[in-house]
Amino acid sequence: MTSSKRPSSNVQAALHEAGGSPPARDRRDGILVLGKVQAILEAFAGDMASAGPSEVAARIGANKSTTFRVLGSMERAGLLDRRPDGTFGLGLWLMELGSLVQSRLDLRRAAGPSLEELGRATGQTVFLSVLHGHQATCIDRLAGSNVDVLALRLGGTLPLYCGAGPRVLLAALPDAEVERYLEAAPFPALTPATLTSAAELRADVARTRESGYVVSMEDVTVGVGALGAPIRDAAGGAIAAISVAGLKHEFTGAAEARAMALVIAAARSVSSSLGAPRRSTG
Repeated sequence: MTSSKRPSSNVQAALHEAGGSPPARDRRDGILVLGKVQAILEAFAGDMASAGPSEVAARIGANKSTTFRVLGSMERAGLLDRRPDGTFGLGLWLMELGSLVQSRLDLRRAAGPSLEELGRATGQTVFLSVLHGHQATCIDRLAGSNVDVLALRLGGTLPLYCGAGPRVLLAALPDAEVERYLEAAPFPALTPATLTSAAELRADVARTRESGYVVSMEDVTVGVGALGAPIRDAAGGAIAAISVAGLKHEFTGAAEARAMALVIAAARSVSSSLGAPRRSTG
């Protein structure tokens, strides 16, 4: 799974630089700078494809020197590009970020019916997660029974070494990326059942790739279990994970087998709607 790379310049540092203020004044001045950044982005997102500092300053109602400083900081942060003629336009990273947001919205729309059906069939909380750096980010969540005991919230993250969805996404990484991730092992244990060593996680990756699913029991929260499977795109690559979670005793014996079959079926349904080859969904 690929993701848009953030430029080497740190956005937050660039915005602080644009404010030109010491830490004691950072909150108020930071809000003012953020307002200018928003106004500039809105102008470029509208009818102003490219413009020089004077035109931008006139559009947002700010003086030219302040606007030029903000434009320069936005350029270093990757939000804007400077053209050969000295004008500015939306930066490539920002456009890639917009494409990433759109792809996630498309994924949520494609997965929505299957998530709802899975939630009704299991009565459990359903999650849709995607890779973000070395974490799994929840981009959709349908609440089921015992939802209050679950750690992952909409928009929240979990590390890749624990939880059903995150471990599915870890197994989807190329071998070289898995090994780079495992260089940070051992990882902090969230519970006594958390897989923390490189050897444990390497074996879990192999097991997940072989079976096509993850059974996560109490490795995030004591007493909580989860089941997860990958969602694949038209190229056959795993781009997301679908999972259900609830109390551990609700995923034992025949109940676990039934829930796992439903999770796998939901993942295959979403994958098919995204054009995944049959061999990848089977």
